[in-house]
Amino acid sequence: MLQIGKYKIGFAPASVIIVFIVLSACAVIAAFHQAKPEYPIPLSRLIVINEGMALLATLVYGIFVHFAIAIINRLKK
Repeated sequence: MLQIGKYKIGFAPASVIIVFIVLSACAVIAAFHQAKPEYPIPLSRLIVINEGMALLATLVYGIFVHFAIAIINRLKK
């Protein structure tokens, strides 16, 4: 458990935050690599599309971690 001031953050929320930050950085970098003058989609739309995929991947990761922690807690009892 991480504690920042008076706030306590567990493993799952902390890992989801880290995954989101990393995927967002990768999405922006990938958008800059994809943007070319001959490419019909503007850079802003590429960033939005890639960030949407990063959000979707983060959501799936968060759901997976939630169920994994629930199963682990159930097996401990």
